[in-house]
Amino acid sequence: MTGRGGRAVGRLPRQGLLGALLFAAPIISLPAPASQEIHLTIADIGGPGFSAESVSARLSGPGLSRLELHLGRLALAGRAWRDLSLACADTRIEPSAIRCGRGRLVVHGKSVPVSFAYLAAAKKLEFSVTPAPAEQWRVVAARLADGSWQATVTINGGRVSRLAPWLHAQWPRIGQGRLEGVVKLRGAAGGLAAVDAAVSVAGLAFSNASGLHAGDKVGGALRLRAQRRGGRWDWRADLDWRKGEVFWQPLYFAEGGRHLTARGSLDARSVTLERGTLALDGVGSADLAGSWDRAGGRLADLTLSAGGLDLGGLYRVLLQPFLQQTALADLRVRGAADLEWQYRDGATRKLDLRLAQADIEDGRGRFALHGLNASVPWTARGPARAELAIGGAQLLHIPLGAVRVPVEMNGSSFALGRLELPVLGGRLTLEDFRASLLNGSWQWHFSGGLTPVSMEDFTRALDLPVMHGTLSGVIPGVDYRDRTVTVDGALLFKVFDGTAVVKDLVIYDPLGRAPRLNANLDMRDLDLGLLTRTFSFGNIEGRVDAQVNDLALSAWQPVRFDARVASSAGDYPRKISQKAVENISALGGAGAAAAIQRSFLRFFHEFRYAKLGLSCVLRNGVCLMGGVERAPQGYVIVKGGGIPAITVIGYNRYVDWDELLERLKRITQGNVQPVVH
Repeated sequence: MTGRGGRAVGRLPRQGLLGALLFAAPIISLPAPASQEIHLTIADIGGPGFSAESVSARLSGPGLSRLELHLGRLALAGRAWRDLSLACADTRIEPSAIRCGRGRLVVHGKSVPVSFAYLAAAKKLEFSVTPAPAEQWRVVAARLADGSWQATVTINGGRVSRLAPWLHAQWPRIGQGRLEGVVKLRGAAGGLAAVDAAVSVAGLAFSNASGLHAGDKVGGALRLRAQRRGGRWDWRADLDWRKGEVFWQPLYFAEGGRHLTARGSLDARSVTLERGTLALDGVGSADLAGSWDRAGGRLADLTLSAGGLDLGGLYRVLLQPFLQQTALADLRVRGAADLEWQYRDGATRKLDLRLAQADIEDGRGRFALHGLNASVPWTARGPARAELAIGGAQLLHIPLGAVRVPVEMNGSSFALGRLELPVLGGRLTLEDFRASLLNGSWQWHFSGGLTPVSMEDFTRALDLPVMHGTLSGVIPGVDYRDRTVTVDGALLFKVFDGTAVVKDLVIYDPLGRAPRLNANLDMRDLDLGLLTRTFSFGNIEGRVDAQVNDLALSAWQPVRFDARVASSAGDYPRKISQKAVENISALGGAGAAAAIQRSFLRFFHEFRYAKLGLSCVLRNGVCLMGGVERAPQGYVIVKGGGIPAITVIGYNRYVDWDELLERLKRITQGNVQPVVH
């Protein structure tokens, strides 16, 4: 090595990069004549997480001021590069150091500025790379007297995308972002032993191929300390996510305001969170503990404890995304919650929930709970009792009064004996309620009844024309299974001084976005006086029977039925006012009014009739109309009888359903010219 063209060739044991530098130190520290060249060739060197092959170095020029280094292959922490070269034109060789102030590193054909210094006495390497303006990565590494080593990585304006090759292939791809911070590493012959990192990121953007995991303009800071103890790492972390939005299917976080402090351990089998605190702006904070099964790629267990959570924020941020295909997808929620949750072996083992002054309202107006206070100490095994106190409620716009609900719980089974709900001056009674979760699906059963309720209050609550009389009924067995409600027997109601029986009632997906209903309806002896006064229809005295067969609703709108209304049998007064005649005629559209007798009868305020009736068979949005009997080119709606008498004939056999509803709306809103009587 002491003449022009001198060469040193050898194979070093896999003792690490610093070991190789120490091996070379006696060579590079020798003073040399101006004409001397030094060649160093190393077949391979390596250590834990590091290896290099086909290493060749050449020092040449005046005072050995030019350094050329080539590596056939370099492997570091699972990544490999080929044909790397380093050139430095102003190398300075000193008795105890070698320095390069302006070097160029060529990787994959790209050249980046570098500088380095190796201090032999201190066994210290300083290396800096500037891959782009305003971006610098600096490494200071040293071997200690006890044979261990330490390194400090300082990052200024580092592009986060440069870390992408080091990340797992299934992780989202990093698009942009800048890093600032310091990472300290310690190790020995056995490999890395400790990490102490304090870094911040700004403007981070990432996404996976499907777009289901993505972030934009994310900013925050991470402090991580980890130490290896045998085959296990003990760690502490503090993560402060300050700004930016993240979508992680199905969760969406519109802005920062998330803070996690945690400590735990890591080994070949699992990641353990011994204790952590997660704080979410607008929701609250929770204490966490649990573990992640690395081999199975699943959550093994989790314990969560939180107090004073904002119920609205909890629903909006964490619950609503998982409820999009359920009846709870669009709620307005207020109140406070305390929560304890234990998850083990793929299932919830304990859920202790307490609600204080909670309000829950369905955005589509189907149901609401107000002033809800609840204690639900549920466990997967063993009996427990829940207590719910409801200040008020609403079901399909029908108000329900205050009630206390004790619920007996035993695993996935729930029961309550008898419950009375105040409703519009009456009471809705539920008997023998039972619910259970079977094979991932809910099923329940109950029976009950309804004591007399004011029809005026009932129809006002449903925003219907005001009806008179009372409503009461008996509710036989009602079952829910496979998202379907079926009624065992018939629902019997008292309404308009008559009876109404609902049979064969089935409701599919009742709280879904498009519920469907099938039923048959039979009503007897309805008081026409009560009925017509309801709709400002004009006065009709008498009684009617009504049948609605093969009724089918979709999203609570009729799509099919066979309906018929006709005078009841029996002897009773039968009178109809002129206003009612005109309104009935208006239902038939143009032409029906011509059937009104236009003689002196127009001077009478009311008439006699023998019978009346109207039918509609709804198919494909069109009603096939009929009456009490056929008539030339039409059908009889009102058949006169007595003195004075009048007959009303309809001529339109086919009527668009929406048009028929519009006619009814105009009549009930008074848009048909009234006749005072």
